[in-house]
Amino acid sequence: MLPGFRTAAAVERGVERNILLRTWGGIGDQICAEPTLRYALRSFRDCEVSLASERPELFSHLSFKRVYHIPEEKPDYERYLVLDTITPMDDSNLVWQFMSHMLVNCVDFPSLCALRCQIPVADREVFLPVPRQRHLALNDFTNGVCVHPGRHWQSKTFPADWWNGVLSGLLRAGKSPVIVGGKTDDNRGTVDVDTTGCVDLRDKLSLTESIWLLQRSRVLLTNDSAPLHMAASRGFEHAPAWIGYVATCKHPDMITHWRFGRWGRRMRNLGLGGIWDVVDYCPNRAQELSAERVPEETLLSWLPDPRAVSDWAIERLG
Repeated sequence: MLPGFRTAAAVERGVERNILLRTWGGIGDQICAEPTLRYALRSFRDCEVSLASERPELFSHLSFKRVYHIPEEKPDYERYLVLDTITPMDDSNLVWQFMSHMLVNCVDFPSLCALRCQIPVADREVFLPVPRQRHLALNDFTNGVCVHPGRHWQSKTFPADWWNGVLSGLLRAGKSPVIVGGKTDDNRGTVDVDTTGCVDLRDKLSLTESIWLLQRSRVLLTNDSAPLHMAASRGFEHAPAWIGYVATCKHPDMITHWRFGRWGRRMRNLGLGGIWDVVDYCPNRAQELSAERVPEETLLSWLPDPRAVSDWAIERLG
């Protein structure tokens, strides 16, 4: 629905000052919506602002008029002016006719989608303050390297042998990698890797425990996935984690964050290229392009030597 029409309809119903921000998508998509939600709460002073989310625990630090946990309670949308931070990608959705989530920065997309503007740079840092004392038992795992062998789209799923090469390099250097991640659905989870000598915390941590751990870990190795955004977020005072990632389906600038007062602080794309280097994005073609699938040989050509990845992590540990 056109934004102007949607606003006009809300005015007719007398609910234009009753705003509902709605988050949707993967965990990373919803984490990256936090700056937009925080900015709206601060900026829309004459409105009552509520939240509908699949992951409301991410935003417990924000003071909404009302919070709906979508899987359990759906709001009466007619009572609100609804602003979505991301929308499903289908032919009837106008948002995707004008911009692509793959080609817009991960924090800018939610504000463009919901508010039709970018927010100031200083406001784009993601804040996910997890309570200080709740997860102290995880302190034993924060002094090394967390590895997230993510499995999602074909273009974001790397071979098990590649991840095993990364883990082997860390183990040879006397490090004990902590493997993180979890299965969220049949399409998203982790690659089946060799866990010998590793600490395997997959499917053992809650969402807030994962955030707490990754914010405080010294190094994270991952692909373009939710743990990247967890580690890049800021909570209570802590040193920013080093994040080594391999960008494939998205340009590294599109998944890099403003964090701790600097663009991309302690974030490094370790990949050798990506879909933006080999796909023609000229809008003169009728055939739709997909970032989800690429030829397997093309994907393999983007992956760096796994030993170089483990060496980079070891150097960060000092």
